[in-house]
Formats: sequence, structure tokens, C-alpha cells
Amino acid sequence: MPIVLRRISAAAGEALRAGRIPEDVRVAADYPTEFSAGVGQHAGGDGALGPFFVHRIEDDVVVGEIGGGFIRPGVVEIGYAIVTSCWGRGYATEAVRAFLDRARAVAGIERVIGHTPLDRPASGRVLEKAGFSNVGEEEDEHEGTRIRVHRWELDPRS
Repeated sequence: MPIVLRRISAAAGEALRAGRIPEDVRVAADYPTEFSAGVGQHAGGDGALGPFFVHRIEDDVVVGEIGGGFIRPGVVEIGYAIVTSCWGRGYATEAVRAFLDRARAVAGIERVIGHTPLDRPASGRVLEKAGFSNVGEEEDEHEGTRIRVHRWELDPRS
């Protein structure tokens, strides 16, 4: 696997929330991702679902983030982002698969869902390669703006 997931520390989360680069990790030149500040809000805990930095193994550089959380009993929503310079290299797919491995060890998860913008078909292919099924379109909110997205679902028990 070209990547490994590592928990985001409280200090790194604080830096991300403040719009700074974390000092306790090495990051890709075009880091942060579009979601880094939001991810930082959830960092520093010990939850099994993250959030995690996506580290490239070959040089231990952070190329993105991934995590998830229960949105209702039995249902976890996943979110991930990879820096633009690393798109198309399989890092996102490997990160989603690694996240699912962790999620399978968490009691009570019956379904994992994800949303991908209609204008980013590669994001949908990431989830498809990881075993998710596209179950339709719906409206979602991104940074206060309503957008149309694909809804993806996976039963991690199967």
C-alpha cells in the first residue's frame, strides 16, 4: 500500500483550524486540502473513525485527510480529500479502503455513506473502486452552498 493512515494530533488540528501548516508532520507542497480546516475541528480525539492524515509511505509526506462519523445509529458518513498534485495516483482509493478496514472493527456500523460532487467523477470512482454503490443524487451542503451530489453506500459487514 502506498499510503498509511495516522491519527491527526490535537496540535495539528489546532494548526489546521487556524489555517496554519501543522508542525508535527511533513506535508505536500500544495497542502492543505480544501477540507483541512474542517477536519481540524475533529482532530485530537481517540475515535476509531479518525480523522486521519493520509501519509505517503515512500517519504512520509501528508497528502490528504480522511475520517468519518456516525450521522445516525448504524450509519457512518465518510469524507476524504487528497491534495491536487497527488490526484490520480490511487492514494484516495487506498485511504478509503484503509478507513473501511478500521470501520469494520467498530461495533454498530451497518452502512457507510459518502457524497461526491457531480462535477468530480473521479471522486465517485474512488468510492466505486472501494466497493460502494451509487444510489442516486441528492442535494448536499458544502461551505454554506447547496450542491448536487451522488450518494454512495456500502455495507461494511459484507
